[in-house]
Amino acid sequence: MIQNTKGIVLNHIKYKESSIIVNIYTQLFGRQSYVVNRVRSSKNKGNSVLLQPLTLLDLQVYHRPKAELHRIKDFKLLHPLTSIPFEQNKRAVAFFLTEIMSKVLREEEKNTDLFDFIYHSIEVFDAGVEGDHNFHLFFLFQLSRFLGFGPETGVEDKGYFDLLNGRYSTFEPSHGYFIRGEVMAKWQQLAHLDIEGLNQLQLSTTTRSDLLQALIRYYELHLDGLGQIKSLEVLQMLYH
Repeated sequence: MIQNTKGIVLNHIKYKESSIIVNIYTQLFGRQSYVVNRVRSSKNKGNSVLLQPLTLLDLQVYHRPKAELHRIKDFKLLHPLTSIPFEQNKRAVAFFLTEIMSKVLREEEKNTDLFDFIYHSIEVFDAGVEGDHNFHLFFLFQLSRFLGFGPETGVEDKGYFDLLNGRYSTFEPSHGYFIRGEVMAKWQQLAHLDIEGLNQLQLSTTTRSDLLQALIRYYELHLDGLGQIKSLEVLQMLYH
């Protein structure tokens, strides 16, 4: 059955001589995989947008419930990206976030709130916002809420944040997975930021790196199979 849906490109892998399998997070069906033929041939350069992470698409797809692979009938750009594909730092963030999302967005079902959050965040990041060097920190923090393991908020007058249990603690957790001091203070600030206020998060190089590592550890503790983040090293070099 042919269906119309919006979609966000996550990643792709080569398939046969000139085709790809592209993973797309869709508005109607959650994460789906699509075979696209001859996308890597010189005659189909227009399909190259399917190779760009975070591309926002309007799709016509052949959708078969429970199928592992689907096909795209037609697509067009919904919001042509004007900065993410062309600015080195933003490209690094795009590869980092799509690598994370490719690992954590596993549901093949509709989640309108999650889709809208990701879609709107990409639009703002591409358009440009003050403090966009903090975007990946904001995005990971907020994404955890949509995935069901968002950190506790509202009880923040304690000395530690327990990463394993997702809550604040008066005493140092015995398991060793916690943050405190400056990193916890910025974690608390991050919890209350909206995307238009990213420039309010002022971070030293060390604290920025420690905060990112805390967020990644938080994901590792709450999601199985996160594994190595290959794009992290490049991101650290640019932002941390």
